[in-house]
Amino acid sequence: MPALLVTAVLLGLALGVMPLAPASLLAVLFSALLAGVLLARIASLRGARLLGRGVALALVLLLALAWGSAQRPRPTAQDPVRQLQGTGASAEIQLQGTLLRDAPSPLPEEGCSLPLQSAGGRVQLRLNPCQPLQEGWRVAVRGTLSRPRPGPHPLLAGAAERLAREGIWSELRVRELQVLQRPATPIADLRRRMAAALIGRGGADLGGLWAALVLGSAVVPVPQAVREAFRVAGLSHALAASGFHLTVLLGAVMAVARPLAPPLRWLAAAGAMGLFLLLAGPQPSVVRAVLMAAVAFAVLESGRRSRPLGILALTVLAMLLWSP
Repeated sequence: MPALLVTAVLLGLALGVMPLAPASLLAVLFSALLAGVLLARIASLRGARLLGRGVALALVLLLALAWGSAQRPRPTAQDPVRQLQGTGASAEIQLQGTLLRDAPSPLPEEGCSLPLQSAGGRVQLRLNPCQPLQEGWRVAVRGTLSRPRPGPHPLLAGAAERLAREGIWSELRVRELQVLQRPATPIADLRRRMAAALIGRGGADLGGLWAALVLGSAVVPVPQAVREAFRVAGLSHALAASGFHLTVLLGAVMAVARPLAPPLRWLAAAGAMGLFLLLAGPQPSVVRAVLMAAVAFAVLESGRRSRPLGILALTVLAMLLWSP
């Protein structure tokens, strides 16, 4: 029953967040109703207990579908995309906001893209040529605002769908940029110093690879040739900060902290997981790894036997309920 319950929740959330047309949504609801009728028919032959379980699963599925639909990413009323009229429209606008990512280093000749958090919402900046900008800087930009290109099919994500997962609904091709403020960013500065030290020791390619293996490619740009080589080898996941990185870090910390009293071990584990989250950033893979590590550590410290599949299912369910 728990497996069926988790399956119903995940299926409902997946259907809820998909941008289905009304006709498709009605077809899904009709299918759920038909499945409920079949379960009721089977239950009439096997007893009322199965009927109760079938009704409960159908209700959970519908509630998860409604929650996923309500939490589907949508632009706010003040989002810059609201200034665009029509599908292929564009507009000349000026914005102020805070950069959410460093520019790649070295600067690519073909330009770069950086997310900007403005007062109304996030915008993807298109810079050509790319400029040596840093996360946390406040800038004023002027340029042409447009919508990203959507994918060819609802199940095939394009630029619009990928950016929508980050809460970004528009792109701005920047013509003018002015840095207004350079506030202190201690966490980002620590990342930069660690990456610079590794790149200084190993060079642009090898050092960049080391930095990505330590901090993740989302916060440390990897040379395109190296990224392509990992993709061809089927090892792209090794460049993303995830459970592999946290396993190495937490395993080393726990090996040192094993002789200590339980409260000190808990403090050391919490510190390692918190440091990993700060350095790698709250990416989905990082959050998933930290949650799974926290649950697994708590189970092991309690003296009980852990179930990896159950821990994974609980973590995924918690993350999707929080942000479908």
